[in-house]
Amino acid sequence: MSDTEYKLMKWRGGTVQAERLSSALLHIEGYSSVDPQCPLGGPDGGKDLLCIKNDWKYVAAAYFPTTDKTFKEVKAKFCGDLVGVKKNSADGIVFITNQKLTPSERSDLEELASSCNAGGILYHIERVIGILDSPAGYGTRLQFLDIGLTLEEQLSFFTQWDSSLSDKLHEQSLFIIKELSQKIAAVASPVGEIRGQVRQLSDVAKRTSSILVDLVAKSDKSNIPQATSIAVLDELTIEKLCIWHKALMIDAPSSVSTGKLRTTEVWIGRAGSTKEEADFIPPLPDEIVPELAQLLKEWNKEYKLLISSEKEDIVSKIAWFHHGLLRIHPFTDGNGRLARFVLDQQASELLGVTRKIVLEDRRPYMEALSKADAGDLSKLETEITQSIFGVEFTK
Repeated sequence: MSDTEYKLMKWRGGTVQAERLSSALLHIEGYSSVDPQCPLGGPDGGKDLLCIKNDWKYVAAAYFPTTDKTFKEVKAKFCGDLVGVKKNSADGIVFITNQKLTPSERSDLEELASSCNAGGILYHIERVIGILDSPAGYGTRLQFLDIGLTLEEQLSFFTQWDSSLSDKLHEQSLFIIKELSQKIAAVASPVGEIRGQVRQLSDVAKRTSSILVDLVAKSDKSNIPQATSIAVLDELTIEKLCIWHKALMIDAPSSVSTGKLRTTEVWIGRAGSTKEEADFIPPLPDEIVPELAQLLKEWNKEYKLLISSEKEDIVSKIAWFHHGLLRIHPFTDGNGRLARFVLDQQASELLGVTRKIVLEDRRPYMEALSKADAGDLSKLETEITQSIFGVEFTK
């Protein structure tokens, strides 16, 4: 038994620390708190924490008893916390525990949530251990379990530090923009003089947004147009993608080429990184057309079969296409925007989902793309499933 498992099973931090640990785990997993000022450990109105991921709102509940509990006891706690979903107008529940849950027990809890018209996402002890024993979780493990880092872990931790800092800067930037927008809305009035002041404030907000976007990668994807209700994916062509790209990039600076395949070599990595330091190098310009044509050919071939397929098979194919399009990186800029628009359309046509799909480029999503580059699409399928349905697995 590892130190991480032992200290989680023999939890001695109390309820407040358990909730704070859970909050840290959620941040690592790409959730953001929408109730950050609610004091943990006090009267909570049927919730430990409210959080959001890909535009889905959840009640997050922590259950860290000091001894092993029966599944009946875990289920009772889960049912008690499930009440908070409706009470807080949330879409589902994220249940974090230091208890072991078998696959059938997890399914039981997920189905219980589903019967209450709520999504259920579970973080059992094995999953929590996996997070805390990963580079992204080393700092949280040290803070809450007092488990030091080996030399190898220190190297891995500081390698990921930049991306973690970027996430925090991103959240702060969105908070500033949101607060400024609220102030603008508060003084909005049809009176001519006030309207002029609002226009000036709006200009300031745009400049602020521009500055912040230059500092950190933008991760709020709610401004991407929603898909149409017309079937347009049965015959995808390069020309069609170029038209969509041009429409989606209408707000791009004049220096950015829109609606045209890139003619220059690019690479993906940290700001200022050289080609040798890149995390990923997309195909060369003269490889784009043949690779993109092959991707679209296979998609078109499978489309009619997907219409009558199971949800898991459809999501699997959507994940395959999503990664394929981003891997080819056909345009100089705006590839993520295009890929998300297509994903929204795929969910509409093939799954009958009318809800706007939001897929933020936080750490779990970027990590999923990295794993997909290595041939493992499972994590990307999970991320896309959550963005579409609000749960990680469909029945």
